[in-house]
Amino acid sequence: MLGKEAEHWEQVARGWSVKGYANELLAEHKRKTYITLMARWAELADSQRILKTDLFAEAFVVEQFLFDIAPAKGVIGMDISTEIVAQAKRQTRQRGIDAGKYLCCDVKHLPLRDNSIDLVISDSTLDHFPSEADIVTALKELGRVLRPGGILILTIDNKSNLTYPPYFILRLWMELGLAPYFIGKTLSLTKLRRTLEEIGLNVEESTAILHYPHPDGLVRWLERSLRRLSRGRLDNAIRKGLALLERLEKKRTRYLTGRYLAVKAVKRGAA
Repeated sequence: MLGKEAEHWEQVARGWSVKGYANELLAEHKRKTYITLMARWAELADSQRILKTDLFAEAFVVEQFLFDIAPAKGVIGMDISTEIVAQAKRQTRQRGIDAGKYLCCDVKHLPLRDNSIDLVISDSTLDHFPSEADIVTALKELGRVLRPGGILILTIDNKSNLTYPPYFILRLWMELGLAPYFIGKTLSLTKLRRTLEEIGLNVEESTAILHYPHPDGLVRWLERSLRRLSRGRLDNAIRKGLALLERLEKKRTRYLTGRYLAVKAVKRGAA
């Protein structure tokens, strides 16, 4: 019998369109941003075993970046939903990539050995839990499977963003059925750093990425409307606008404008 969390993501996956992403330009921008971040923070070619902590993007294709950055061998993907794992396997195999190491499991209870992973990529996975304690539990588990000297690259909702709504509004949004999936709690950068240090990881880099405002629904509606009214003639202008906003990462105010906190942490101990 599936747990409540797994059942939720099964329902989300069954209802998600696989025929195309409604916001192709936002998805394209997000993909490019993650590819740039990974190239900056990790020597991907040197990572023998890579763990990615959810497969939603790989299942539904457009936002994915794993196929572009990771070697075909040694990639372990995991997701709590059997439907998402199955869909991600189909998409992966269509690209001629081995999906044999895609697992259905909970990131808080990984079926992996201690010190067995070179690089963990966790892109907005841990901000879908109902409590901060769940996030801490998941971070401890990711720290457990990382080898000494291994790298964790993690992104999580940034509640310091000026447009990030109070959680009671997010809860109301979900109760009204206006959110496509469960929006969980998150950690401040200070608490995230402290937690990682306490579990044996040194935070070497931090930033904020994806500098366009909340709420998602409004931004997505704006993109769709502009593209429909202009019949695609404004696509390049929209791309340039998103790229221009991403330059805010270089500003001292980046934590006020970025949608996600991003950290690079390295596990202490001899490599």
